[in-house]
Amino acid sequence: MKKILVLIFAVLGMIVGVTFGSSMASNDIFNFLSIGGEIGFKDPIVLDLNFLQFTIGLWCRINIAGVLGLVVFALVSKKVLDWLKI
Repeated sequence: MKKILVLIFAVLGMIVGVTFGSSMASNDIFNFLSIGGEIGFKDPIVLDLNFLQFTIGLWCRINIAGVLGLVVFALVSKKVLDWLKI
């Protein structure tokens, strides 16, 4: 249970961080936070068996702010879980 909550906090931190980093791309001082890349398949892989079709795709954007958000939210989640005694 505790590991799942830490993972949820980490994913939320990544989402918040990537969003924050993308919004800072036009700022002169904090534009380094938007440095990053993309991982995954832009076009999904499709397996068509005529009676059944599978579509598989995964794509992730990563930047410096996202990694910082992931670390901060993971550390905060550990403190919150200790405070809640979970």
